[in-house]
Amino acid sequence: MNDFLEAIKPIDWTVFAPILINIFAAIAVLIIGWVFAGWAERTVRRRLGNSKGLEVDDTIRPLLAMVVRYGVVLATMYAALKVSGFPAAPLLAVFGAAGLAIALAAQGTLANVAAGLMLIFLRSIRVGEYIQASNVEGTVLEIGLFTTEIKTSDGIFITAPNAQIWASQIKNYSRYKTRRIDIDIEIARDNDLAQALAVLQKALENHEMVIVPDKAETVIAGFTPTSVKLQARCWLKAANLRAHTSAVRLALHEALQAEGFKLPPVPFG
Repeated sequence: MNDFLEAIKPIDWTVFAPILINIFAAIAVLIIGWVFAGWAERTVRRRLGNSKGLEVDDTIRPLLAMVVRYGVVLATMYAALKVSGFPAAPLLAVFGAAGLAIALAAQGTLANVAAGLMLIFLRSIRVGEYIQASNVEGTVLEIGLFTTEIKTSDGIFITAPNAQIWASQIKNYSRYKTRRIDIDIEIARDNDLAQALAVLQKALENHEMVIVPDKAETVIAGFTPTSVKLQARCWLKAANLRAHTSAVRLALHEALQAEGFKLPPVPFG
């Protein structure tokens, strides 16, 4: 300890003290700025999602919050450089060159950023929509700068790179409010097929869940040696498609059953 004290006695602390103070001040600015950036991001998300504030679409809100966060972080870094006493302009030039080198080395990451911006501004997908793209399928939770968060129908959380989604064909099951369904029903070939079609057509037109009954139609879709395939086509609301489809399917079955139409014979073996 004595040796250490003897070693630092020749140091002129009047020279180093301002430098140390500036360094500690810069560190304090970085800490405060980092905390403030997180607070600003949370505030923007909350205020832009509040009906009493500036209500913004759920798809764009995360992007705006991230822009605010990174803007505060960059401003904090610049302020820390100024407080530390180092000339900011040369350091920013160095950071710019380093950023260019990193950008060239991380082209895949930048591709995800570009794809995320395209997904958001072209509105290919939106938060809350059910989509199928590449190898992912589910409800969109959030479109970030780098990844898209998706919840599958069985409750699994998935993060997919934006570039992977953008580069693939996207099936959006929620964009339109109505969907067309085709229901296949097999009956025995010795039934009165014209009467069977009429019964199915009437059941479709009278069903409360069928949208625009005039567009509903029933046709013969094919034959087998012992049966005929009838197909009923109609439009339903997309909001609860599975349940509505099941209800229409049941109504068609009950309509045929009530008229005594025979089912195809059960094959032996």
